[in-house]
Amino acid sequence: MSAVLGDERVKHLEFLQHTIARLGTNSFLIKGWSMTLSGALVAVSSSRPTWTVVVAALMMTTGFWLLDSFYLGQERLFRSLYERASAPTENLTSVGVPDPATPAPAPVPLFTMDAERYGTPVAWRAVALSRTMLLFHGLLALIDLLVAASLVGDR
Repeated sequence: MSAVLGDERVKHLEFLQHTIARLGTNSFLIKGWSMTLSGALVAVSSSRPTWTVVVAALMMTTGFWLLDSFYLGQERLFRSLYERASAPTENLTSVGVPDPATPAPAPVPLFTMDAERYGTPVAWRAVALSRTMLLFHGLLALIDLLVAASLVGDR
């Protein structure tokens, strides 16, 4: 593979892979902290029901949701940069000869990490409202709201 791509290009792809892995790890850690703190705040609010605890839990869940959306959006952006950086520098026909009828996309400069410029734009709202984000963070927010509704019912 390195003979076809060149050692510098392979190293660039490795840099991009490490960045994508780091962003995925950050997203995983955020989900862990979000679940832990949300559970702790719900437990505190069940033993001493106050609005401040419920509001803090809802704000914390929303903050983690936004932060997780940012990391997931960045991960998608770097994945698109990786795909573009690993693409062939010229379009080939099915038999492996250059196809002059289809121009190749402009190559990504070696060692660039400018995903904003060379990656495919990712809509922030689409990331925040994706199925996985809604299922995880939306469920935590729903639990916070149910705890808040139980506080209203207790009064």
